[in-house]
Amino acid sequence: MLKLMKYEFRKTMFSKMILLVITAILELLFLAGIFLNWDNGLAWGIIGLTLCAIVGIFYIGLESLMVFHRDLNTKQSYMLFLTPYDSYQILGAKVLENGLSLLLSGCFFAALAAIDFSVTVVYLGGFKELVSVVSQLLKQISVEIHFTTAESLIEVFAVLSVWLMTIVTGFLAIVLCATVLAGKRFSGFVSFLIFLLIFWGSSFLTNRIPNGLGTTMYYLVNILAALALTAVMYLISG
Repeated sequence: MLKLMKYEFRKTMFSKMILLVITAILELLFLAGIFLNWDNGLAWGIIGLTLCAIVGIFYIGLESLMVFHRDLNTKQSYMLFLTPYDSYQILGAKVLENGLSLLLSGCFFAALAAIDFSVTVVYLGGFKELVSVVSQLLKQISVEIHFTTAESLIEVFAVLSVWLMTIVTGFLAIVLCATVLAGKRFSGFVSFLIFLLIFWGSSFLTNRIPNGLGTTMYYLVNILAALALTAVMYLISG
């Protein structure tokens, strides 16, 4: 299993390195904006890092789907299916690799955001006061912000777990297209409709979680529900 995961990491390593290089360049731009009092550099650095985090995490999942599609429909990885591993081990390695990649990427960008925020507060004294003033204004119009590190982290994990569930649902659609619907007209379109239907059903179930549980418990239940649905999709796909 570890060998399979290593193989999957190797296939997607190039794009992850590109993402890391782009992030490093944008981080340098952000730091230059702070230390050199370069407002445009600071603004573009913040915008670029935010987009890099969102698009990067999105692409990590999308690339996993594209690789799996090529594995099933081309000769790219025909040797993979000649190894002494069953379908659950092969698919499980892909799911675990993608889940681990999403987790590490999410933690990396969250930690980078925390460090950048701290640096900004230290070197731009008025920034912290600005945040306080904005919070007070929002409270006056009955919009309160309850911001804690723990809640922010659990929200990040909730988003990542839902995205992982979406990816594994995509795995199921690709499997259906390559097996049950193979050779049939509009097989790709039908499998995409099945993906949308399953995703809608999964979202419908997770949206039934009551909001009265409290913020932390609400997101915890969301994470558990998303992971449970991910396991169901994986078992069906395997």
